[in-house]
Amino acid sequence: METLKQIALLITLCIFVSCKDKSEEKQTSEVKLKRPNIIFLMDDQHRYDALGIINKQVFTPTLDSLAKAGVLYNQAVCQAPMCVPSRNSMMLGLYPNETGVYRNSDGLKDEDVPVKTMAEYFRDAGYETAGFGKTHWGKFKTNTRGFETRYVSEIKEDGAISMLEMNPESKKRYDAEIKDMGAGEENNLGYLGFTSKLDETDHRDGWITKQTINYIENRNDDRPLFLYLSYMKPHAGHNVPNGYENLYDLDSITYPKQPNWEQDQSPHSEGVNRRKMYEDYWKNASEEDWKLMTMRYYANVTWIDDMMGRTLKALERKGLLDNTLIVYTSDHGEMLGSRYYKFNKYNLYDASVRVPMIISGTALPKDIKPNSVDDLSAENTDLLPTLLEFSGIDQDKPLLGENLFNKNRNEATFSALHERPGEAAFMWRTKNHKLILVFKRKENAFYYSEKDIITGEFYDLKEDPKEWNNLFNNSEISSLQNKFKNQLLAHLHKLKNKHSI
Repeated sequence: METLKQIALLITLCIFVSCKDKSEEKQTSEVKLKRPNIIFLMDDQHRYDALGIINKQVFTPTLDSLAKAGVLYNQAVCQAPMCVPSRNSMMLGLYPNETGVYRNSDGLKDEDVPVKTMAEYFRDAGYETAGFGKTHWGKFKTNTRGFETRYVSEIKEDGAISMLEMNPESKKRYDAEIKDMGAGEENNLGYLGFTSKLDETDHRDGWITKQTINYIENRNDDRPLFLYLSYMKPHAGHNVPNGYENLYDLDSITYPKQPNWEQDQSPHSEGVNRRKMYEDYWKNASEEDWKLMTMRYYANVTWIDDMMGRTLKALERKGLLDNTLIVYTSDHGEMLGSRYYKFNKYNLYDASVRVPMIISGTALPKDIKPNSVDDLSAENTDLLPTLLEFSGIDQDKPLLGENLFNKNRNEATFSALHERPGEAAFMWRTKNHKLILVFKRKENAFYYSEKDIITGEFYDLKEDPKEWNNLFNNSEISSLQNKFKNQLLAHLHKLKNKHSI
């Protein structure tokens, strides 16, 4: 009898354990199903202040609505103010000193990528991963680096569908329209721009939007979704599709005023990237041309905003916004002729290094108040660790970025620029002050010390937001400058220690 009782107890225990295991499996499955969709929206060369909620000249209803439903990170910066290094840092969660990618001519081969990409993390965690538009990994041909569905307008990736392959005549028409705008569509005509004569879908960004919406409408997958949509505009050229310029009153457009200098005063970036070409042209440009250039940049911003809005509407119709976190950022800013006829982004001034950043969506943490402005430090390298922690995905290798939903974050932000031969410039920035130090460039990206400093710049951003008055080595701010210098060097040493383990 005792043996039978023991057998019965054992059977009951086995059933309980089996049921418990199944229950735990079910709970695990439910947790996975509850993981939020992640919608990652991005554009190229978008000034931090080119948002309607900041600048009433600009018409951005989609981004404004996201900010009102979520959080605007008002002090966000990129880690290198140009496309390739910025995007590598963002998608890998690493600083330029860690990736070794500092310039648009750099890049990493697939086998040399040191960590998982953002898309690989989500794919490996059971997400469906779909990527549309620009990643700009650099000079090497790559695979799709974690995207199961991949559409590109320009640079070919193995496994991706390109505009050139799918709609060659559209690509041909677009290339013909911008042929006089020069490299990167960034000569003076590229900036002055004109109203495009092409249909929207002949534009690379219009084509990408069409493919994205088509994918959303035909999607049939039960997995949570990681959708990456990245545009090439408002980066010059300013050949804006018809209709968007009509939303602006040219007479009311204001454009950057110049400092009273006889020559450029930018120790860390003087002379870089077609400096004289821009200066010679825009010094003599008419007021109307300045207004047209500025207005068309804003009109490009509005066009991108409109396509983001159409994409979000498609997601809403498909029920894909019910449990969703939406991220928006840009890879860097745009000088737009400010600070002595500077255009594009090859410097560490705020118009270039700051980026618009918004996190919104129905899955936003309950302790985050909608329509809030976060004035704490924020970097594009923070986005990957934020999304991973929020989605319950462990980091394979430790990342130095912070969770943007935490209020106890670093005091300052960091960015790097390697444009002048033999020099390396690094920025240390808070809301009110900025230090830029120029070092003799080292082969080892981490081993910088005080004796390597060539020169620097220091700005009181509260009193001098245009960064016209360089206070470097001014006795009145020597204590604060020294504090920032030590913090910047400590950050470089922190990166060194991380990679010497």
